[in-house]
Parts: sequence; structure tokens; C-alpha cells
Amino acid sequence: MQKKTKKKNKKLQQNNNKIKNEVKKDIKKENKKESEVQKSEYITNIHIIKPNIQSINKNGFLKDNQDTGQKVSTEQFILEAEQKIKNEFDILEENKKKLRENEEFFNKMGYVLTDKSCERMAMLIHYILSGIPVLLEGPTGTSKTRTTLIACEYITQILNKDSEFDDSLLRFNLSAETKIDDLLVKFTGDNTSASGLKVEEGQFFRAYTKGHKILLDEINLAPREVLECIQQALDSKVLSVESSGKILKKYKMNKNFGIIATQNPNKGAFANKRQELGIGFLSRFQKINFPNFTKEELIDITKGLAKQNNYKGNEDILTDIVSFHMDWQEETNLVDDVQCFTIREIEGVIRALVEDKNKYDTIMTVYGARYPKKMKEKLKNYKTLKTLQPSKLTLPEEFPSCYSNNNLCEAVSSILFSLRNERNAIIVGEDESGITQVARWCAECFNKMINKKENAEKKKNNNCICLCTKNLQCSDLIGQIKPCPKSDDAESNEILKFIPGFLVEAIKTGKTVVLDCINEANATVGERLNGLLDKKNNAEEEYFDLPENTEELRIKIHKNFRMICTCNINKIKDMSPAFVNRFDVIVLENQMENLNDNNLSELITNMFVSFTRIPQIKKKS
Repeated sequence: MQKKTKKKNKKLQQNNNKIKNEVKKDIKKENKKESEVQKSEYITNIHIIKPNIQSINKNGFLKDNQDTGQKVSTEQFILEAEQKIKNEFDILEENKKKLRENEEFFNKMGYVLTDKSCERMAMLIHYILSGIPVLLEGPTGTSKTRTTLIACEYITQILNKDSEFDDSLLRFNLSAETKIDDLLVKFTGDNTSASGLKVEEGQFFRAYTKGHKILLDEINLAPREVLECIQQALDSKVLSVESSGKILKKYKMNKNFGIIATQNPNKGAFANKRQELGIGFLSRFQKINFPNFTKEELIDITKGLAKQNNYKGNEDILTDIVSFHMDWQEETNLVDDVQCFTIREIEGVIRALVEDKNKYDTIMTVYGARYPKKMKEKLKNYKTLKTLQPSKLTLPEEFPSCYSNNNLCEAVSSILFSLRNERNAIIVGEDESGITQVARWCAECFNKMINKKENAEKKKNNNCICLCTKNLQCSDLIGQIKPCPKSDDAESNEILKFIPGFLVEAIKTGKTVVLDCINEANATVGERLNGLLDKKNNAEEEYFDLPENTEELRIKIHKNFRMICTCNINKIKDMSPAFVNRFDVIVLENQMENLNDNNLSELITNMFVSFTRIPQIKKKS
């Protein structure tokens, strides 16, 4: 009896297990069918949004007029996608055609329209007019910022010349020291207010609420909280601002607001200094890549720049310069190096050739002076330089009396050549090589040469020097808002006031600034100065943006302002490529090498002469 019961139970258990397995199989089949349906629905719901003015919401961003619940076949989807891609291509071609018709405008702005640069310019203008946020990404020296500035000028002066709306571009250079208050609003001093304070609008707030376009340079240098603030403002179309002592106030995004951001790739030795922009943030932007220039494009740009600058010389040397530029870059593996060659080097060479300066000195200063002597000797093997002769190496009469040697003469000649060519210089060398003293002497010599040329009176303290440390901040150079000292003037109620730094004074008055040990300074210091060091296309652009001072948002750059930096030769590779690339880098070799008896005698004599010039301190009687 028990055996029969056990067999019966066993059979029932087997039947139950069989039923369970069949049910599981049915469930899996149903789930598979459902997932396929969902996948099919998801695929057929995908559609292309044509970014034109008609498809823009009031807030300035794209809207989707298609019914996402409507199912379409795969064939219909492909046909619609192909048609919309063709329409997009037609719009781009039409924009490129219009740019070519206004090529004279770009020539006046110092911009050469090659096939590729014309395409990038057309894409950028199209996105700006469509109200789509744009991110320009590419290595340093690929004209991201300049393309943006000229694109906005083109929109203002050509496309919207009859418009009464002020669509001027605002610019803000981001850094690790940027705070949300710098973008939105902050307190400043006000002599007319009873409280002595007033709230000043930041550049981003002004653009967001009044409908300007804003350029955010080096966006991946900004702190995380600043990026989150920008992202939230783009998503919600509302900017929430809270001032101390006041309730939270919300501002709607103006329909004409537009945002263009630039960034260098997050790679190389400087990669850990930049933020990794998340997918969520990047998805708000349409990206345009600015790759390194090809040889063919560089030749077109070089000839275009020469034509714009009225170069009358042999055009063959222009092609040779580009060939040399590319060959030397590949020879020294400088594509991703901090001292990589860019279009700025070619611009510097052309400017010097137009002024009929020595071709050998020009090429050696722009390209060769940044390398030690062994590399320079290799440089002379190029055909371009074989027939060229250098100028005689001597120290100018305005240079302070010192021990003269070939290494010093070569470095000084290159430094002064750069300064006269409206460039700035970084002097690199080993520790105790004398780079600080040479920098000070070159600044003094350049000022004397400028005063002599302009028949100006000799000015005292026409240059200034700053020793950079890791604690140096941008505010130490540029200035900051500080509490006003108490005054006997009863009419003054001002509590806060912007106190300019020495760099601002030097920019206004045309002094030469020496930043010693620039490699010790925080990377944000160099990045903040990039806008100051950029080449300006015309007198109207000779300004330095100063958002730190709400009373004077930009200052005029004096034509004689120059900057000389010093850096340890082994540490320059750790600096920002974007900063270094805006300078001529010049190596000061060991001045004590290969000394013979005559050289040693001259050095000792000069040391004694210099010692006798030191004013003696009179003893108190």
C-alpha cells in the first residue's frame, strides 16, 4: 500500500514539474515576443529632427512636431531619414555658398576660408541661428575661438545688419577658480547707494536673460558645480537666482539666447587638469570637431594670410615654410607635445617676412629657439635654411653691460625678435642658468628701444616682475573686489570696490611683465590669460575681457604691452599646451661652456666692473 502511494506521489510530482517547465517555456516565449515588439516600436519611433528656424521652440531649442506614438515601417523611416539628411546637406551647401560670396569680409578679419574651414564656419553659423548649443572641440591652435568670434561678427554685420536687436557676443574664460556667482550675479560697491552695495549681473546671466550669444572658453576647466548650473539652466529654461537677503527669483531664458563652448581634448600630460564632461552634459550640445590642419589646408591658409598681409616676396618660400613646418613637427614627434606647432607659428613667420626681417632669424626664432643646441643643428639640414644667412650675433646697445657670449647673444636676439614681432616669449633653461636675469634685462632693453623709436621720454619702472608660486591666484594678477577702507569723505557710501592687480595696470599702460617661474603657478593662472595672449584681428578687438570688474568689463590692450615668462626646461612639459602655444619658447644654453682663458678673463673683469657700480651704503657718523 505504501509502495503504491509513493509511486503515485512520484508520478504526480513528475507531472507537476513537467507542467511548470512548460509554463516557463510559454512565459519565455511571450517575453521574447513582447521584447521584439517593444524593440520594433522603439526602432520605428526614431526620427530625424531638422534643425531649422521653423522647428525651434520659443525658448530657442529644438522642438519635435512628430507624433512619437505613430508607427512607421522601416522602409518609410529610412526614406524619411535619407530625405532629411539630404535637406541638411543642401542647407549646409547653401550656407557655404553665401560665405564664399562674402569672402572679402573674412579677409578683412584675417580669416582664410579654405574648403574645410568654410564647412566648419557654415555649420557653426547654422547652429547659432537655429538656437542650438554648440561645442567646439579640437587641439590648441586650430582656431576654435577665432572661428566663433568671426562667425558672430558675420551674423551681426552681414546677416542681421538691419536688425535693431543687440545680438553682440559676450565672452567668458572659464577656469578652476570660476564660481557660480561669476556667471550669475554678485555684490559690488556703489557710491550712490545708501547701503554702499549693488548687485551686478554676470556675463552668463546677461546673455541668458537679454538674448545675447555667449562664448564659454575652456569649458572643461570649469568646476563641476558650474557645469551643473549651466546644464540645469539649459534643461529647465529657467535661471533661479538667490541673492543674500532676497527671495529666490526665477528668470526665463530669452528666445535669442545662444551658447557656444570650446574645449581642448582631455589627453596628454595636462589631461588631469581638465574635467571629463559627462554624457548628460554633452548631450545638450551639437559638437563640431576642429582637427589638426592637413598640409594642403596649411598651404592654402599660408598663401591666404600672405595675400591678406600684402606679402610681395617669392611664394615658393611659403610652400617651403609649410613643408618645413610639417616635416619638423613629424621629425620631433610634436603632434601631442606641449610645444606642438600650430597656425600661430606660421602667422608669426609671415608677419616677420612682410616686415622684411631676416628669414633665417625668423624661422630659427619661431621654430628652432625652443630646442637645445643639438636639435638646432639638425634643423639647419633642411633645404629651406641652407641658402639663408643669420644676422650677426651682437647684444644691442640698449642692453645692459654684461659678459657677452654666443649662447646669451642667441637667446637675447630671439627674445627681442619675438617682442618686436608683437609676440611674447617664454625663456627656458636649467636651474641657475640666469633665465630670470636675462628676462629682466630683455624687458628693460625692449622698453628702451620702444621709447627711442617713439621719441618718448624715459619712463621709470616701465616693467614689473612677479615671482610665481603654487599659491599664486588669478586675482593676484588681475585684481579682485575688496572692502573699501574707511574714508573721511562723508559722501562716499561705497563698501566694496574692485582693486586692479599689477597686470591690469601693465596692460593699460604698455609695460613689459616678467612672470618668473611660471611653471610653479597653478594651471588656472595660465588658462585665464589665454584670451589676453590671443592674436587680435583689428584695433576693435584689442581688448582684454575683465568679468571680475563689473564696472569695466573689458580694458584696452596697449600696443606696447608684452609678457616674458621663465620656466625650468624640464618642467615645461607639465604646463598647459594652450598657454605655452601662445608664446615663442626660447632656450638659454649654459653660458659657461667652452670658456677659454680670454673668456674667463672677460667674465671676471665684467664681474668686478658690475660690483663697482653697486651703490655703497654710507656709514652713519
